[in-house]
Formats: sequence, C-alpha cells, structure tokens
Amino acid sequence: MNYLLRNWNKILLVIFTLIALAVALSLSIDESAKKLVDESFKQAIIVFGSAKALNAVISLAQGTELNLPFVVVAIGEVLDPINDLVEQFSLVMLASLVSLGIQKILLGFVTNEVYNYILLIVILIFNIWLFKRFNKDEKLRDIFFKVVFVLLFLRFAIPSISYINDISYNYFVKPKYNIEILNENIVKVKDEVSKVNQNTIKHKQENSFFDKIKEKFDSSYYEKKVDEYKNAADKSSEYIIDLIIVFIFQTIFLPIIFLIILYWFIKSIFSIKKA
Repeated sequence: MNYLLRNWNKILLVIFTLIALAVALSLSIDESAKKLVDESFKQAIIVFGSAKALNAVISLAQGTELNLPFVVVAIGEVLDPINDLVEQFSLVMLASLVSLGIQKILLGFVTNEVYNYILLIVILIFNIWLFKRFNKDEKLRDIFFKVVFVLLFLRFAIPSISYINDISYNYFVKPKYNIEILNENIVKVKDEVSKVNQNTIKHKQENSFFDKIKEKFDSSYYEKKVDEYKNAADKSSEYIIDLIIVFIFQTIFLPIIFLIILYWFIKSIFSIKKA
C-alpha cells in the first residue's frame, strides 16, 4: 500500500500511456479521420473545378464585343471585376488543396504501422524506465520522456484536425455557409453566363444584314445585352466570397491554430527542467 502511495504518479502515467497505446493500435479513429480528409479533398477538387469552369466561361465572354456607332462595348470590361475575384478564388482553392494534401501526408505518417511500432517500443521503454533507474541517466531520461509525449501528442493531434474540421463545419459553419449549395450556385452562374454568351454569338450569326444595321443604332439592345451579362455574373460575387471564407477557415486558419498549439506544446515540454 505504501508503495502505491509513493508511486501513484508513476502508476497514473503507466495507465495513461497504455490506454493511449491501445487506442492508437485500434486504428478505429484513423479510418474515420482518413475518410473525413478524403471527403474534404474531393469536395475541394469539385469546387476548384467549378471555379475554373466559371473562369473559362467568363474569359470566353470577355472576347465578345458589341459594336455601337463609333463605340465598341467590350463585355469583358463588364465582367472584369468578377473574373478577378474568380482568379483570386482559384488561388485560395489551390492553397486549400495543398493544405489538405499536406494533412493527408501527415495523417498517413502518424497512422503508419512503422510509427505505431515505434510508439509501442518507446512506451514500453518509458514504463520500464519509470521504475528502473540507471547510473547518471537523468539527462537522457528527461529527453526521452519528453520525446515520448511529443510522439503521443502528434499521434492523436493530427487525426483530430479532421474531426475538428468536420465538427466546426457541420455545427457552426454549414448552417450559413453550405459548400454544396454554394458550389451549385456557382455552377448555375457559370451556366447562365455561358447561355447568355451562346445566345449573343448565335444572334450575331443568324441576324440578317439589315437587322445588324438596325441594331447598330438601337442602344436599348446593347443596354439589355450588358444587363444580361451583369445579372448572370453579379450573383457569383457573394457565393465566391462565402466559399473563400469557408475554405480559408477550414484549411488555412484551423491548421495554423494547430501549428501554434504544437509549437507551444513542444516548447512547454522541453522547457520543463526535470521529467
């Protein structure tokens, strides 16, 4: 009984590390985490594809010109602000895909069998070293114990990022910024701009010579056509900004917070004078 009282802190460490090891080797949390990251990656690819498709349609529309007497109205000038926003959004999506790709690599690293075997070995050594001391082992023991806790932290913290992303999105972000709905809206905008562009080109091709002459002096036609492009594209700004907010929060802001916590944790562990 006296032995248990004298060594209660060591016994708690043994129980903690063995439970952590059992959870790590069960692999149940790993499969769910990998699935969540894969789904996020696929979703980001779909949104990135939609952004590039919208960019392509707007770029095509930018080549359309409406000729008034002594004036050439370039549709591209009307769509330039939207196109600039889409290009910036594409860069955000590229950064998000890179971030998710790095998360997949890190997740694969800490859930690998080799990592788990290393964790198994170091925890066994850790538990033995808690009770069995050697001559002049203070410094080496102190460093080893800190490394064990860093390895344990990484083993569970990296898979936890996907769970934190999923929970934060589904419970706090999704009610206002639903990625699926926003992406569908982007696709609709792309289709609307494409439809207006096709109708403009078709109209110019099918009009008779006299109709073309008549239209050159009909300013209402040009005003209507410019309004069609503006109405088709203007809605996209809100959708794109909402998607930028979601992906920056999920794939850039939260990982940065994790890196700050990791830095703080490692710094705190190695600033402890004695294990």
